[in-house]
Amino acid sequence: MSDQFPDVDNAALDALRDLMQEDYPLLLETFLADANVRLTQLREALVTDDLEAFRQAAHSFKGSCGNMGALALEQACLNAEKAALQGDAEAASSSYSRIRERFTRLQAILSC
Repeated sequence: MSDQFPDVDNAALDALRDLMQEDYPLLLETFLADANVRLTQLREALVTDDLEAFRQAAHSFKGSCGNMGALALEQACLNAEKAALQGDAEAASSSYSRIRERFTRLQAILSC
């Protein structure tokens, strides 16, 4: 499956940088810390086969990603949410792998 969305919306990041000014690094730090919490929640939900908890974590993560302009990660979270709603544990697990991959790419971009 090829990525249809870029990793980031640079215009959104620029707008956040302008809005937050000196607090922008704190915003990034907070987003990354929250993302790690969401990744843990997603993993734990898969381990316990709790698709509702998985859906909720994916939904919350999706919103954070949208706010940060993290387009590819937002889409991966949307796909994870849909998989959980459909009760498809295999698709949820695959979605989790894509979320981790996209988050790793995003971390590298935001670290620059």
